[in-house]
Amino acid sequence: MASRPTVVDCRQTFKAYQAAYLVIQELRRKDSEAVVELVIKDDKGMLKDIATWCSKTGYQLICSEPGKEGEMRCLIQKGEEKRNDKTMTLMISTADLEDLAYPFDKALGGAVLGMQVNVVFEGAGVKLLQRGYRASVSGFWGRIFTTVVENVMKDKIGWPLPQDAIAMLEELGANFYICGPSMVGYGVREEELVVKHHTQGGTITWIDLLAGSNVNVFSKAVFEKP
Repeated sequence: MASRPTVVDCRQTFKAYQAAYLVIQELRRKDSEAVVELVIKDDKGMLKDIATWCSKTGYQLICSEPGKEGEMRCLIQKGEEKRNDKTMTLMISTADLEDLAYPFDKALGGAVLGMQVNVVFEGAGVKLLQRGYRASVSGFWGRIFTTVVENVMKDKIGWPLPQDAIAMLEELGANFYICGPSMVGYGVREEELVVKHHTQGGTITWIDLLAGSNVNVFSKAVFEKP
C-alpha cells in the first residue's frame, strides 16, 4: 500500500514563495518522484504562483482541488531540476522596516525560481546583517508601531521579517555583498555578521553586478547619518 504523501501546511501565508521554500526543504530530503501534499489558502493568485514555480523549476503540479473552507490542496511531485541561468541583484540601502518588505519579497521569489540572487547591503542597510539588529518603522513614532507592523506581516499576511528573509535567502544559496565603508560608518564589525559567507565591496562592484543581472531590484535609498 502506498503511503500518504507528507503534508506541507502553508495556510498561514499569502506568500507562495514561503510555500515553495517549505516544499523545497521537504523534497530535498526525498527520492526522485516523491510527492508532497501542499495545503495553501484558496487564493487564485497564490495558486497561479505555485503553478508557475512548478513549471519553471521541474516540480510537477499533479493536481489541485479545494479542501475545507478557505483552503486549496495541491499534490506536487519532485522532478528533474530545470536550470535557471538568470541573475537578480537586490540593492538594500535602508534599514526601515516598511521599505524592506517588497524588495525581499522579490528576492525570495527569484531564489525559489532557481535564479542566482545577489543581495547588496549598503548605507544603513548594513545594519540588517548585524547580529541582534531589529529593523524598525521609520519616523518619530516608528518604534511604537514596529511591533504592530511586525505582527501584521507575520500573522495576517505570512510575510517574513527581514532577519527571516535573510536566513531563507542564505539557505537558498544567495550571494551576500556588504559595503565596507558603510560597515565602518554604522559600526558593524565583520564578526557580528549573521551570514556565513559574504563579499565586501563598493560602488564599482555594485555597478558590475547590476550590469550583469537580468533583474535588478532596489529598496528606498535615503542617506541616514550614522
